Amino acid sequence: MKSSALKSKFATIFRSCAIFGLLLFSTLLTANAQTVTFAQFFEANGTNDFVFTNNTTSGDFSAIPGGSPVFFLYQNITGLPVSLQGIQTAHMFVTTTTTQSGSIGGGNVNQPLNQSVTIQIVRDTPAPIGTGGGSRTNLLTAVFSPASNTPAIVGTTGGNSATLSATTPDHNVTFTSNFLLFTATTQRNLALSFSSVTPGLALGAGSFLQNTAAAASGTFASNPVPVYPGPTAAEVSVSGRVSTASGRGLRNAEVRLVTSDGTVHSARTGNFGYFEFNGITSGQTVVISVRSKQYTFSPQVISLQDNATDLNFVANP
Repeated sequence: MKSSALKSKFATIFRSCAIFGLLLFSTLLTANAQTVTFAQFFEANGTNDFVFTNNTTSGDFSAIPGGSPVFFLYQNITGLPVSLQGIQTAHMFVTTTTTQSGSIGGGNVNQPLNQSVTIQIVRDTPAPIGTGGGSRTNLLTAVFSPASNTPAIVGTTGGNSATLSATTPDHNVTFTSNFLLFTATTQRNLALSFSSVTPGLALGAGSFLQNTAAAASGTFASNPVPVYPGPTAAEVSVSGRVSTASGRGLRNAEVRLVTSDGTVHSARTGNFGYFEFNGITSGQTVVISVRSKQYTFSPQVISLQDNATDLNFVANP
């Protein structure tokens, strides 16, 4: 399928997700009238990647091993760099264990999640240097747990769809990201919708939800929306090897890295001649040199835009 056709298809799906978000968040907006959606996701493959496992005395709720492939989109956030605009390919992970059994009432199955739930959406490839901190892959991590109420998976008995939502102050909800700041947010919501629930919703052993699997989509909101802090001076690593002219790794040689402001970093080579510097600010030119009592080496000048690996220093003849 051509790129334009794919974009059109994804846009249509996201519009559908937006409609879902409005419907599901209508119940949340009663208590949190000012929250604004800042992110959405939907599954890339539409398969049943989210699994509830009945352990008789407890239940585990998780994504499939390796995470569910998803498409993720930031919304209503100003100043995002081009690399974070539009659809992001990612994998979504969900982990929790519940020790509270479920119930049936009013024709609905209700499976409480009484322990902390972690949702993590990880970008498949790191964003460009300077667009975020850490690994530059954590698009969003949401952690929620009971407060005055307990979040729960809820759906019609025997049905093939369900919802899971959390909202402050009824629940404890926190958001973190390599790219966004949530410091100013006072209200935080999330809502997940599960479809193709197989088999249909029912209680099993120990009155916990029976073993089920489902596809999912979801939205995240806050008041105010999170802030993109702008470009950052990312840290990178510099590594390589020091060897003799014959290729033998040179142990205990001193390697010096001088940054553009004159700061000197020093490291010693290991048994096979390898060295490494971590926490060096990117976007600058550095000079790396080697000192040895037996050999001489030519210095190297490196422009650091990303991690610099496999630098080789070979002794002069």
